[in-house]
Amino acid sequence: MNKRVILKGNLIKETNYKKILKLIGKGENLTKLDIAYTLKISIPTVTTNINELKEAGIIEEVESDIYTGGRKPKIIKLIPNARISIGMSITKYKVAVAAMNLLNEVLISKEVDCEEEQLMTYFIKGKKLVDEVIEELKIPEENLLGIGISIPGTLNQNSGTIEQTNMGYKEIPLNQIYDLFDDTVYVENEANLSLLAEKNLGKYEELKNLIYIGINEGLGGGIFVNGEIYTGTSGRAGEFGHMRLVEKDTGRAYKVEDHISTRSLLNRYKQRTGENIKSFLKFEKLVKMNDPIACEILEEGIEILMMTIYNLTMVLDIQTLIIGGKVGRLIKTQPTVLQNVVNKYNEIMERLDLDITFSDIKNTTTLGAALLPILDFYKISNESEA
Repeated sequence: MNKRVILKGNLIKETNYKKILKLIGKGENLTKLDIAYTLKISIPTVTTNINELKEAGIIEEVESDIYTGGRKPKIIKLIPNARISIGMSITKYKVAVAAMNLLNEVLISKEVDCEEEQLMTYFIKGKKLVDEVIEELKIPEENLLGIGISIPGTLNQNSGTIEQTNMGYKEIPLNQIYDLFDDTVYVENEANLSLLAEKNLGKYEELKNLIYIGINEGLGGGIFVNGEIYTGTSGRAGEFGHMRLVEKDTGRAYKVEDHISTRSLLNRYKQRTGENIKSFLKFEKLVKMNDPIACEILEEGIEILMMTIYNLTMVLDIQTLIIGGKVGRLIKTQPTVLQNVVNKYNEIMERLDLDITFSDIKNTTTLGAALLPILDFYKISNESEA
């Protein structure tokens, strides 16, 4: 009879295992006594946890290099590559994957360009990249925590479907994706995963309340409230781009992302100039060259963004908001345009006790996807199997 240690858990729930792993993951030389003292849990509890983590092959005990006389103390160390997670992100023109270890270190990353294809073709290409990563890193089946997948669209966890994507696909059963892989699969929308990456890999680990707004083909958001990601009743919370605003002059209602997204910025530039720019990179270059029409369109989009941020903050009372995505990165490079908008709405923005910042992490969706299985790696239970 082979005994296998199964790792299970809740994404948010704090456990002794999580606390111990997080503590020793900082790379400090800690003994069992140090762990018990730091975490304020008993020595027997620490010993039980340490033994189970050793049995699972996740940690090891080594003799300390420091000798003060008598028996050398045993140091508890994490084995970073004892478990590996793989993240995959799907976008309109690219599939990317990354393997991450227990220290949140990226071991390898790969990507493949795509054209506008059938949605399952993206996943098939992603599966091929995943298989290549597993082969190159020689990851044993039992050491692969799972595969996290980032979707650029709206998920309905109740119905088990991808309701719609920014790539034009609708009502895709999640089972089609699960059946493609032999391993545990986690699926989440890209904005929530970007928020997850910012929260765990960035400078916001201690914050309890946080909003992430990602502006790419569409505009999506992630909400972190009271220490948890808020997904709503069916998992669709954070679709800020679908919020409606009303034009003052015409009374016409429009979606936020109709004014501030890569797609809408290119469309509006075409409407005003007649020039059909298909690449957002070209629009970026026009803005950086101070093209007056491109700058004007971007400034109008930022105005809509600021109104959206104001409304969100009044509802959620968030302390920090991160702007990311392709458009977010462009706005970050245009402080003058941004300041023009801030000055215009200074009176109402001053009412907010809000820190607006920009993402400085690359590939947040892929990294956030890789984090999903790792963050589910908290609670350990023993199961025996023949």
